[in-house]
Amino acid sequence: MHRVFKQLCMREWKRILFDSRMATMMLVVPFIYALIFGSVYREGIVKHVPIVIVDADHSHLSREITTALAASEKLTIYAQANSPQDFLPMVRQDKAFACVVMPENFERDMLAGRKASVAIIADGSNLLVGNVAAGAIGAVLTTYRVGINAEELSYAGVASTAAMSAAMPIQPSLRLPFNPTSSYRTYILMGLLVIVVQQVLRMGSGISLLLDGVDELWEGLDDPVPSVRTVLLAKLGATMMLAIPTAFLAVGAPFLVYRAPFRGSILILLLVLPIYMIMQICIGYGYSIFFRSPVTSTQFHMFMSANLFMLSGVTWPYYAMPHWLRPIAYCTPAFHMNSIVRKIALDGAGPGLLLNHLIALLIMLAIAVPWAYCAVWRQLKRTGRMETSYGHGTASQYLVRL
Repeated sequence: MHRVFKQLCMREWKRILFDSRMATMMLVVPFIYALIFGSVYREGIVKHVPIVIVDADHSHLSREITTALAASEKLTIYAQANSPQDFLPMVRQDKAFACVVMPENFERDMLAGRKASVAIIADGSNLLVGNVAAGAIGAVLTTYRVGINAEELSYAGVASTAAMSAAMPIQPSLRLPFNPTSSYRTYILMGLLVIVVQQVLRMGSGISLLLDGVDELWEGLDDPVPSVRTVLLAKLGATMMLAIPTAFLAVGAPFLVYRAPFRGSILILLLVLPIYMIMQICIGYGYSIFFRSPVTSTQFHMFMSANLFMLSGVTWPYYAMPHWLRPIAYCTPAFHMNSIVRKIALDGAGPGLLLNHLIALLIMLAIAVPWAYCAVWRQLKRTGRMETSYGHGTASQYLVRL
């Protein structure tokens, strides 16, 4: 049986390496995703958001504020318009995403101590860009409000240092110990690649098992009837030997190539990732029970990918999901793997803080392996070879003994 196991491994390697579909999906696609995702989030933060200025005051103060807005790293002035209505077509054409409106008599009211408001119109259809622009604009305006109050107090005879201190509003002190630059590269990239590993392994393993019914699994084998266990272990082992380096490099891309921080133990990640991968391969085998064609299996995985992505917590936190949806999210492997990777890399968490997620993955693995076994058994049965005897008894009797 050892010889048969080796032949099955060689067959699986040959299929993955020399079938262009399988080789591309399992060995090339993860790197493509890592390159694209990494390039998209390379800057880490959104910069140079185009904005529009509507200056109805045309005063020294309004011009100074316009200059300060232009100097902000997060903003760039796309145009100066006569009316806020001119801003709306620019939003629809994706030319600008926020508008600053300084009304008539703006400088006079500010210097007189009267209420003077500056309107900020942000594109709500793109919350990320709109919030970045509104925050950057607000920071510039707050600086000028403080400066003017300090100037008024100085005119009243208050010392300049005391005037600035008195004019300064309460300033919140924001600290982000695990992602100090609020970088999307740090926050989201590793989670996306966890999803990629999941989809690639599930889809590739499911297609591989379904192809066994097409390519005559038994051709060229010394023993005409390898056991279900031998087939499962050979396919799983051969796939893991090829996929592990690819997965390690893909998941490691944020840290190796894009310099995302890694504060925890690399050993824990190296131990958990193979568990996650074996589970995904077994789930891919398990799904094949419901299909007879690699095409329909691929279509199913494509349908599931968007749903699993949303439930994984990569872009939307688990606790913010509806109560009825949280148990479903908790039962998805990607949710736990994403949590583990983030906690290890960003928080520096050790095994104790990861225990709940590790237990959940092990439970899922314990379910996925028998499911994969049943899928392999069913696929071999579809080939019509399960009627052959196993030395002492039929194939069905052999399965019962297992």
